[in-house]
Amino acid sequence: MAAEPSIRIRGNGQRGNIMSIKTLAISFCVLVLLGCSDQGESETPMHGPNSAYRSIGVVAPEHYDVWVDKFFIESLSENVGWRRPFGFVTCCWKSPPLSRAEWQTTPELFLIRWFSFAEQQSYEAVIRLENAAEIVEKMKEPAPYERYGKTMVEPRDTLVLGLAPGGTVVLWIMNGAENAIEVGRYKAKPFNNEKSDYSQWVDEYLEKEGEYLRENGVKLDGW
Repeated sequence: MAAEPSIRIRGNGQRGNIMSIKTLAISFCVLVLLGCSDQGESETPMHGPNSAYRSIGVVAPEHYDVWVDKFFIESLSENVGWRRPFGFVTCCWKSPPLSRAEWQTTPELFLIRWFSFAEQQSYEAVIRLENAAEIVEKMKEPAPYERYGKTMVEPRDTLVLGLAPGGTVVLWIMNGAENAIEVGRYKAKPFNNEKSDYSQWVDEYLEKEGEYLRENGVKLDGW
């Protein structure tokens, strides 16, 4: 959490004392509210076998970076929707994402739009999970994964969307790459995004991955 801006009181006397008292009172109220919030959140474990924590994230294959400019999620059964601006997404394919967002209600409908730097093409997909409740139940099942030389056993608490060249979207649940389960596969449509200019980012991307693309091309299938 970003630090609160400091308040500087100029001058001395009664006005300064009044401002100091007000500042202390406000600070005390904020601390009390934060304390209540922390206490409530601590009642539900965030990780471990009985955790209620679930998250969602986006990944891309190695060498095929993308920019996610729109990502909307809706829970149709609870009539709740929210937005998560992921932005730059890089490797690795079929792995837990570096950037993710927590969710408390079951996501059933997705709108995702992204720009593929390798193809210099935008894609858009509208995905509806017909078996959302089944996926949520599968996410609760504990699965082992390796971390720092130790075997951990936790639920597959992350829903991951993989964005591949050609517009392929693969959906997994996992807590580690070694136990990913594919739960959906979809095809996005090319999108003519005239409002966005990615030319500068494309140049930077090609400086990094241009040699790989010249030698290997853009893989459009096999995902």
